[in-house]
Amino acid sequence: LKSFRASRIWHYQEPEHCMAQAQTFSPLVSSAVAATPEQVRAAAPKSSSELRRVLIIGGGLAGLTAARELRRCFRVTVVDAKEYFEFTSGIMRSYCRPSHWDSLAFPYHEVLERQLGAGFIWGEVLSLDPSTKCVHIKTMFAEEEDVVPYDYVIVAGGCRFNPYSPTGESPWHPTVHQQDRLVSEMRHLDERFLEGRRRRILEEHHSLTQLNERQAKVLIVGAGFMGVEWACDLRHYFPGLSITLTDILPQCLYSLPDKASAYCEEYMRSRDIKTVYGTKYDKDSTVYWEKVGLPGGADKTYIVAGPKSSNYFMPKPVLSDKGPGGGGWVMINKYLQVMMRQGVLWGDGCIFAVGDCVAHAIPDGNAKAKASSEEKPPWEIPPVPKTGYSAEQQAVHAARNLRTLDAQWHGGANHRLCFCLPMPTTLKATWYPWGSGVYAISLGPHDGCVVVGNKEKVGSGRMWLRGLTAAAQKELIETTKVAQCRGDHYLARFLWFSIHHWPINLCGRGPLLSL
Repeated sequence: LKSFRASRIWHYQEPEHCMAQAQTFSPLVSSAVAATPEQVRAAAPKSSSELRRVLIIGGGLAGLTAARELRRCFRVTVVDAKEYFEFTSGIMRSYCRPSHWDSLAFPYHEVLERQLGAGFIWGEVLSLDPSTKCVHIKTMFAEEEDVVPYDYVIVAGGCRFNPYSPTGESPWHPTVHQQDRLVSEMRHLDERFLEGRRRRILEEHHSLTQLNERQAKVLIVGAGFMGVEWACDLRHYFPGLSITLTDILPQCLYSLPDKASAYCEEYMRSRDIKTVYGTKYDKDSTVYWEKVGLPGGADKTYIVAGPKSSNYFMPKPVLSDKGPGGGGWVMINKYLQVMMRQGVLWGDGCIFAVGDCVAHAIPDGNAKAKASSEEKPPWEIPPVPKTGYSAEQQAVHAARNLRTLDAQWHGGANHRLCFCLPMPTTLKATWYPWGSGVYAISLGPHDGCVVVGNKEKVGSGRMWLRGLTAAAQKELIETTKVAQCRGDHYLARFLWFSIHHWPINLCGRGPLLSL
């Protein structure tokens, strides 16, 4: 663990062979700038031996996984509106201890271009046009839109974490899109830049320090695992705060096992964190503030009540009209290809979507409406939690199907997974990953609990670890995952590659052999 921690503060040394590989793939980016539709069509691969172009929208955990999976067989380019990667699961503690953020973030170009040999475009996707196979991007420091051609697209744009805000703005995710920055509370900072995000964290930390000195009242809306972690971190680092945690549901960690909920509830009460359940948040209602024990209101309110979609660049026919946060999630089939509401493929099946941006569950197209609520819901794959493991596993599945689809259309013996294994010939349906039911919840830096086996049924699974052991487990997950994303620790890369590519499924709902 000490060696992992030492590698978290990363100083990149540029290897010559990686630089040469990056230059090999750079024409995809340069040829895409200010291209006309005719130039785009002319730039398309002319033969099956020429590498096809894959554009990945979003550079989070799912986007980096897809780039890593496809970089050897395709000309991969990742586009993101910010210049850096940020490990969202650990961002809360960064507001309490700003030095922690340096171990969670790194510039994209140093990993994508110099290590993976992929292209990186720093810009905001405005629209995706499958008729011309082009993506319109407003790149940084450019006045006009750029037209980027593609052969395949993987949408991995992620989501927001504040359903009560029209833009979904919250401290847990940087505000980087132009339409959101204009109305942002923090518009004096440009979080598209690494330094802008660092200043955002420092400002929030300074604000919390002042609140702590005043012994101010803080309200946290949402008692899921994010809300519980945030309340416990605030109590540990800012003991002078008066903290209230509230939720519309009857208990904290409602979807997780009762033992885990009871353990966290007991911990919070022992640390003088007030909890109020069964109350819907309404900032304009005096009755609400009286119910939560804050008749004069709170000095600071944090919303961690659930996800909100951020698929503004996708057309409405491919977005759901229902779901968490009011809908707007990308609809997909069981092969992770983007679908329209009519149930037909969008873009001839060459556009995939993975991670937090996709719809909550994959519906069963052959199932009829259920007359009784006691019958099983009409879906092929139940709701998959919006967690990092689920996003990465879907990216692995989408990359496999993309390689198979490319082999069907263009041949492609170089897509073989291993010299001794046959090339997949058919698309393979995704499934509910076993790791989606694992939750590592920290209760401050020295306590926590780990839940395994959770599924769509409320209260399913069991509490596996608790106390200091669980806190160490969460630290190990965070440290090795960031090291793997940076690519600067071989043991971390081997560990997570094995987890996401293990060929035998003894848990979860996938096939026994997942090759």
